[in-house]
Amino acid sequence: MKIDLDKVSKKYGSQWIFRGVSASFESGGIYAITGANGSGKSTLLKIVSGIITPNEGKVTYAANSAAIPVEDIYKYLSYSAPYLDLPEELTIAEMIAFHAGMKSLHGITATELLKVIDIPAGKEIRDCSSGMKQRVKFALAYYTQSDILLLDEPTANMDHHWRDWTLSLVRADAQKRIIIICSNEEYEYDFAQVLVSL
Repeated sequence: MKIDLDKVSKKYGSQWIFRGVSASFESGGIYAITGANGSGKSTLLKIVSGIITPNEGKVTYAANSAAIPVEDIYKYLSYSAPYLDLPEELTIAEMIAFHAGMKSLHGITATELLKVIDIPAGKEIRDCSSGMKQRVKFALAYYTQSDILLLDEPTANMDHHWRDWTLSLVRADAQKRIIIICSNEEYEYDFAQVLVSL
């Protein structure tokens, strides 16, 4: 799997967030997008994911040298970010079952995943702390069968135990897929192979 950014630029209204960003991401690599608050890290990750389009430049995707249309890239990726909402009325067990019904889990069953995240199965998402919600978002993204793992501030709101758990899993996955981490916290990306600074 390969993703290429060629002179990608994005603006909102008349204000440019960033301009002329070029980078390549390949399977087996961990990459970090860094920069100050407001520099466009999350925006660039959304462009990589196909959620939004750049104003200038282009993003291309390929698997085994075959081009993948941007409208199909969602099939190849999983995404975790603090700003992504979970359905508040679902229980943790229902959320995992719902997700697993749309995208296959790898290396774990839904029952095993419940044990791993250590949140009661019947607890509604609306009653979870921000750290618990982030744990669920990360676990669903990490354990989804995907070629691309996109992580925006992956340990936001987590305590030290769950932060260490999250980062140990990311490190262990280094050779399996493209991993892109957005953060301005060095501990979240100090093991990355390539930095893209905005």
